[in-house]
Amino acid sequence: MILHRLLRHGLCTWAAGALLWVGALGAAPEPATATALPKRWLFVWRDMSDAQEVDRMIARFPGARAAGYNGVAFSYNIPAAKAAALTEAAQAHQLDLIAIVMGGVRDRNYMEGVLVQDALFVARKGQATLKPDNPTQVLNSGFEKTKDNHFEGWTLQDDEGLTTFADHEVVHGGKTSLRMESVGKNQYRHCRLAQPLKLAPHRQYHISCWVRSENLAPADPEIKVLTADSERVISFQTFSTRATQDWTRCDLTFNSLDHQEAMLYLGSWGGKEGKIWWDDLSVEEIGLVNVLRRPGCPVKVRGEDGTMYEEGRDFAPIVDPQLHPWRGYHEDPPIQLTANTRIHKGEKLRVSFYHSLIVYEDRVTHCLSEPRIFADWHTEVQQADSLFHPAAFFMSHDELRVVNQCALCQSKGLTPGQLLAWNVQQSAQLIREIRPDAEIWVWSDMFDPQHNAVDQYYAVNGSLRGSWEGLDPGIGIVNWHGGLMGKNCPFFADLGMKQILSGYYDADEDGSAIAQWLANTQSLPGIVGAMYTTWEDRYGAMEVWAKKAWGP
Repeated sequence: MILHRLLRHGLCTWAAGALLWVGALGAAPEPATATALPKRWLFVWRDMSDAQEVDRMIARFPGARAAGYNGVAFSYNIPAAKAAALTEAAQAHQLDLIAIVMGGVRDRNYMEGVLVQDALFVARKGQATLKPDNPTQVLNSGFEKTKDNHFEGWTLQDDEGLTTFADHEVVHGGKTSLRMESVGKNQYRHCRLAQPLKLAPHRQYHISCWVRSENLAPADPEIKVLTADSERVISFQTFSTRATQDWTRCDLTFNSLDHQEAMLYLGSWGGKEGKIWWDDLSVEEIGLVNVLRRPGCPVKVRGEDGTMYEEGRDFAPIVDPQLHPWRGYHEDPPIQLTANTRIHKGEKLRVSFYHSLIVYEDRVTHCLSEPRIFADWHTEVQQADSLFHPAAFFMSHDELRVVNQCALCQSKGLTPGQLLAWNVQQSAQLIREIRPDAEIWVWSDMFDPQHNAVDQYYAVNGSLRGSWEGLDPGIGIVNWHGGLMGKNCPFFADLGMKQILSGYYDADEDGSAIAQWLANTQSLPGIVGAMYTTWEDRYGAMEVWAKKAWGP
């Protein structure tokens, strides 16, 4: 999870680039003064439902106050028994409390759903089970057919006999595996195999493969499904690999969306040294894995003659008893037929439904439209307000990678940008109705045309441009794109919005990056603060960073 946080916030790109940029300019600029930065926040990313984590946070308050911090942002869901101690400690150290809310939903069925349309099921023995009508075939998926170090069926193979090899000694199954090693010998540090893949549109697929590694650096192999022209990724789930591990099975799922043709890739896109083996690869269509059941994700079952069958009358309620949106694959649940079903033995059915979609190893996105979402968020805001009456609420609208896919979102006839604009307006209004005097803040990325408010963002169905139209000057921006060093700040300033610069990001140990970022934006109106943001629970640089951000 920590690795994903680092990747999702662009740490490797912006932190290294920012520090090199600062070094090229010489000495860091003079720090801003505390008066110039009225918002001097500390960010805590821990499970606040754990009372011990609340205690750990409170224990940092004296040091935070001594370093000039005057606010702490943390998840709203603290135990009620800790509320009094938290508010007393915050008052004693003159720290505002900022409640992070709206980060997800309680019911797993309320993740954003991606359509599976008219998957073929066949009825037999009181059940209906998936029978793919367009089975996907991977040529030479076991890597058995070779000539020297060339693998038949794979239309792209990087550096045969230099970085890609047919290994007849180390195998998982059969007599041969694919070995990749010394990837850094490739001028682009690429080491890949690829071949065309036939898909049925709007179906869910499962990729399985066995992977072994030895002294692999970096340990970042991937399996990807790209569009037929290899321009866009349509599979978004990744898997973790240790530098050295024995044969380990990886399971990934993806949706073909509207594609009939694609390219299957496996390998490394930035490797350097070590070895990795691949064996026993498969790609197959799957059925009701992680099927979502909520109003905006209807399930339809019809016969091939057009007869619409009814849930409860012809078949039992369709559910996945192993529903776990953060885990991509498990055994398909069948459709259970009722005793009085009108569905005949051997009958072919066309089943449409929606399933959750994973990005990276475990990132999922909630629906933006369901009323239940706002009901949950209303409860969060009320809970935080009753327990510790925060000075501000921090909305977690960031990195929404699956948007405008479910039937309800589609029914609104909005672009993803318009849908997000509507959602953030509703969210802010919800807070204002409960606490009209509280400040409201939100992450920058989903409203930034230089960041994630763009076309073709992951599995977003349409463009996110225009999402910023849902913001108003009463909503503050927590800007976390340190890689731009302030180049995106004028955009929000022109909208009349206040900004807090979210720095540190587990890399700015001497504070030089935040100092430069502040210097670059000192002439802009509305730069009102900086936030020490650690996802790795690292607070060793908290004081040094603060001195560079706002002085002693």
